[in-house]
Amino acid sequence: MNKKRICIAASALALGLMSGVSASAAETINFWFPTFASADGEVTDEEFWNGVMEKFEEENDCEVNVTIVPWDNYEEKYMTGTMATDGPDVGYLYMEMFYDYIDNGMLTDIDSYFTDEQKENYIYYDLGNLLGGQYALPVVVGNPRILVANMDILNEAGITEVPKTLDELVEACEKIKESNPDVAPFMQDWGNAHYGSLNEIYWPFFWSEGGQIVDDEGNLTIDSAEGLAATEFIYSLKEKGILDDTCTACDDTIEPFKNGEVAMTFMASSNALRVDTVNWDYSAVLSGSKDAQTFVAADCLVMFDTCENKDLAAKLMAYATSAEVMSQFHKQVSEQPPITLDEEYEGDERFATLFTEYGDNFKSLPVFKSASSMYDQLFKNLQMMMLDQKTPQEVLTETTEYYNSNLS
Repeated sequence: MNKKRICIAASALALGLMSGVSASAAETINFWFPTFASADGEVTDEEFWNGVMEKFEEENDCEVNVTIVPWDNYEEKYMTGTMATDGPDVGYLYMEMFYDYIDNGMLTDIDSYFTDEQKENYIYYDLGNLLGGQYALPVVVGNPRILVANMDILNEAGITEVPKTLDELVEACEKIKESNPDVAPFMQDWGNAHYGSLNEIYWPFFWSEGGQIVDDEGNLTIDSAEGLAATEFIYSLKEKGILDDTCTACDDTIEPFKNGEVAMTFMASSNALRVDTVNWDYSAVLSGSKDAQTFVAADCLVMFDTCENKDLAAKLMAYATSAEVMSQFHKQVSEQPPITLDEEYEGDERFATLFTEYGDNFKSLPVFKSASSMYDQLFKNLQMMMLDQKTPQEVLTETTEYYNSNLS
């Protein structure tokens, strides 16, 4: 039997009726997941998920149609896919995407499909309780954005530890500029097209200065004294020459860091583990005027309400997030911390205590109306600031005006 034939549920049902075969014997369930595997990794995303789904298919007499969705235009592809008849039954959403899907009744509250024992085994189950319902099952909780430093470059400048405060970051960058003018002391990817870069280049600073994106009622609150302090700090890095004028064209910091061209940059913890050409160390968080905080992913599996067999979809969600599957995923595809109590951490020893020591310092994005639109506009306005076309205050004021005027 070809376990990966591409068919939609309606076609499977029609074929079953015409041939006299029961619909359950020809059941197809569509599973959508994003790209995580590195280009030179042990397996591709397709190979991994197709491989682990074979056991589920045999045990449940079904076909799992795996679709790997690239990150480019991810939200647009999802919205288009969910409008089609062969869209996802089980899919993967990040926090910026949730509000509209929940508000439009497109997601299923999955709480009744999981036993108390299952819920207790999930470390982050409660993070999936959004806007009054259990609309999500956390699957990738991790990848905190950390400050990674080339220790050879820092040591050459007389710096023995990775900065732990915003002031120490500036001081270290000034020393590196004097010690090694051919190296960029700090780099940010302001040239990217997607607002996801804010997770590295803005939110760690914004939160460490005490900024809040929205209040308890969902009102946008970025235009505050705390938000302005963070935005002015980032702009000051350019004014001081710590970030040079080429930062607005930079769309990648990892490769320059690998090549020894950059002393320090923020990156996802999993990306840091792919750097094997540099003697690096890291700081989990940088303190500003408030408690240090940084971005952490809290991405989730969801069940779309159009799914015809919700019991089977819930089984698939439980299987995909089980220790059996996730332990393989974390070893072969992307190193992340365990999401269940019955999976042991077997990753890089440098991150063995990352979550136990700094878990309270990690923050995920809130769920609120038109979040993606706001983030996109904020990022564009910040890019204009880095091109000297807007002031920090204009960034916050104009983003807030744009957001409020576009709320329906």
